[in-house]
Amino acid sequence: MSHYDPKKIEEYQLILLKNPRSPVFAALAEAYRKMGLLEEALEVTQKGVKHNPEFVSGLVAHSKILYELKDYREALKILTKAHLLKPENLLALRLLGHCYAKLKRYPEALKSFKKLLIVHPNDESALSFIQKWEFLESLPSDPHQKSIELDDIASWIKRLPGVGQALHLIDSFVHFGDKKAALEIANSARLIWVEDETLKRRQDMLYKSLESSPPTPRRDPVLNEIQFKKGFYAHLLQRIEQRKSLDPN
Repeated sequence: MSHYDPKKIEEYQLILLKNPRSPVFAALAEAYRKMGLLEEALEVTQKGVKHNPEFVSGLVAHSKILYELKDYREALKILTKAHLLKPENLLALRLLGHCYAKLKRYPEALKSFKKLLIVHPNDESALSFIQKWEFLESLPSDPHQKSIELDDIASWIKRLPGVGQALHLIDSFVHFGDKKAALEIANSARLIWVEDETLKRRQDMLYKSLESSPPTPRRDPVLNEIQFKKGFYAHLLQRIEQRKSLDPN
């Protein structure tokens, strides 16, 4: 709970009582939010944005409350509107990136954070996210596609800098409705990160989930599977040889 001047809060309340259309609703809602009064803050912004639909600070205040309430989809809608009205707004851009990330829409989050750096080059949250996720731009295809070839997955996994990114990529495909592709990525990643327990659990969950769903047909599955395994076994052997060369024994 953050400290906030009670005199200011009373002042905002009186202004809003006299004029329900006043843009001061944004400041009052922000005060409530900092005090942890999220439901009260939400009620204030819901009324405020109806009277001030193009007041960007009010839209951002509304979206911040939605974000803290974990309603990321609704927050994203409000932020998209705020961004269109004022593309250079730092708060809207930053929160837009975080909303996309919470919804596992990592390429879109990456674009938002890169836009943020244009107007605020030293933003730590943007720099941190870009450093972790910039590899997405080097992938051969868009991770949001719902149909992919197995040999493409081999290329993707080889480019991933760590198991954390592999898990997020798996979640991204699950989010976009392609559990089959998510399982293929999990199976592929397990060839590299054999001992990772989180990856193993995610793989097991996907198997159970697919057992209760009808199979998704793929073009030339046998041929693609052979091509895919060839590429991965070759990559796995390379990693084994590298480890052997580094082993002093």
